[in-house]
Amino acid sequence: MHWMRKTAIASLAGTFVALGLAAAPARAQTPITFSLDFRALGRHAAWFVALDKGYYKQAGLDVSIIAGQGTAQAIQAIEAGTAQIAFSDVAGVVAARANGGSTAKMVSVIYQKAPYAIFSLRDGANVRSADQLGGLEIGSGAGSFTQKVIEAFMAQKGVKTPAKFTNVDPSARVGMLAAKKIPAVETFVMTRPGIAKAVGSSNARTYLLANDGLVLYSNGIVAREDLIKSKPDVVKAFIAASLKGWKDTIAKPEEAADIVVKLNKGLEKDVVLEEIQIVGELVKTEVTEKKGLGAIDADAMASSVSLILQTLPGAKLTASDVYDSSLLPAAPVLP
Repeated sequence: MHWMRKTAIASLAGTFVALGLAAAPARAQTPITFSLDFRALGRHAAWFVALDKGYYKQAGLDVSIIAGQGTAQAIQAIEAGTAQIAFSDVAGVVAARANGGSTAKMVSVIYQKAPYAIFSLRDGANVRSADQLGGLEIGSGAGSFTQKVIEAFMAQKGVKTPAKFTNVDPSARVGMLAAKKIPAVETFVMTRPGIAKAVGSSNARTYLLANDGLVLYSNGIVAREDLIKSKPDVVKAFIAASLKGWKDTIAKPEEAADIVVKLNKGLEKDVVLEEIQIVGELVKTEVTEKKGLGAIDADAMASSVSLILQTLPGAKLTASDVYDSSLLPAAPVLP
């Protein structure tokens, strides 16, 4: 009986080999810590989708996702070695390099459109175009980068009358807008659901600068030059797996929301879902439908860097200092 069992096992093994089903050796997993730009929210769904569906593991990566405290801090995390790869923005990369010491580079642009928006009331300022910004009082923050973007955008649009920026704490802006104590506020477009809830969805007006000609790349995948040079295959694998996560998130937002809520306790699915749908508008564009998710267009990057440098007097950088598109998938990941 013993010899029969051995014969059967040998025969079965031979069958597996013949069919190409022989067990493959376990693939080594390269540990990667990935820093978000903030605590986990709906806008970060794609990273958790890629993690939950095993895309990183299939790419040979053991990925841990950690929270961040802003785009600048996310870059600091990779400079300090707390993380190897981060989700930050082009403005943060430019500023970090301009200040000296940083070697961070953008390797994939996720937000093809910048999320900077101006919110107003339809029965109030009802901002729909750049010319309405001239002389408009806008709730902002002291030293806010968004304020500088708006000013540069107005200059590009030929609006000569400056806007009036009033320093308002971020937590108070929506309340002041709802109470009509201020005609408009600037904040990220991802806050649209909360503003609509506060002022009434039928009375909320969203003016997304990117929909009116602002060419400014925003958030994407960032890594240090030494990692890009020493482990290009690792960075390339991370980008490809992440873009698969973004593809799935855009195609199946409900499924993505379920994954985010499962992996991040305390989040509400309806809020998560709304954020996914909003960031989808920033990620899926005519460009990415042709060139693939995460694509970097040289001209768009040059325009982005040029605009950001207007806010950093004395800084001397070129677009080539800021990005590296060589690690994007050879076959574009189309949305």
